[in-house]
Amino acid sequence: MKPSLRILNLEDDSRDAELNHAMLSARWPQCELMRVDTRGDFVAALEQEDLDLILSDYTMPNFNGTEALALARERRPEVPFLFVSGTIGEDAAIEALKNGATDYVLKHRLMRLIPAVDRALRETEAQSERDRAEESMRHSEYKYRTLFEALGDGAFLADQETGKIVDVNEAATSMVGLQRGKIIGRNQFDFLELKERNGEARRIPECVLIGGGGNRVPVEVYNTWLTLYGRALVLRLCHQKGGTS
Repeated sequence: MKPSLRILNLEDDSRDAELNHAMLSARWPQCELMRVDTRGDFVAALEQEDLDLILSDYTMPNFNGTEALALARERRPEVPFLFVSGTIGEDAAIEALKNGATDYVLKHRLMRLIPAVDRALRETEAQSERDRAEESMRHSEYKYRTLFEALGDGAFLADQETGKIVDVNEAATSMVGLQRGKIIGRNQFDFLELKERNGEARRIPECVLIGGGGNRVPVEVYNTWLTLYGRALVLRLCHQKGGTS
């Protein structure tokens, strides 16, 4: 958790903003609160990169919290948004949560502000970690797919325990004569006639690849055992004899 916070507070009453700052300073002594009370200043403040939290009143003379929430979700969806209001009712609060508000705190129950902010920041950090993990996985999968498809030989990736095929490249689908979806999930030995099914040979020179139409193609198979995402797999590269791959 960050030791300091940079907070945008949309609040037309300076005393209420000072109370918000005093309350949050007890938990984050170095927090900085920027008070704005107009639409223009609020929009300008949303452009600041180091924004950690948005607090907003719900009812103000010239600008309302509903519009502020819509602007914040459009321009800074990653920043938690909390209403701190004395006028927001239960129905309005529920609608605000549906529209993207993180939480709401009533001004006469300001002691709830610290735990509400603490929870919002933790949820935001957890979501950021999930987003980073998903992006890393997508990047890894992209690199894997690029390398897998670049293999000149037909590649069959199978589960070591069950023998089920979990992936094939385009070269393999061409050799078998079936679409990828009709190969994945089937047993590797439906397509590969290997004399050493349970052996540890890295290279099996005399093998047969059985096509979807029953045709039999002599191949040389190169085996590699690996673990991906905690799963024991075997990669079988099938080199067609007399081919150019």
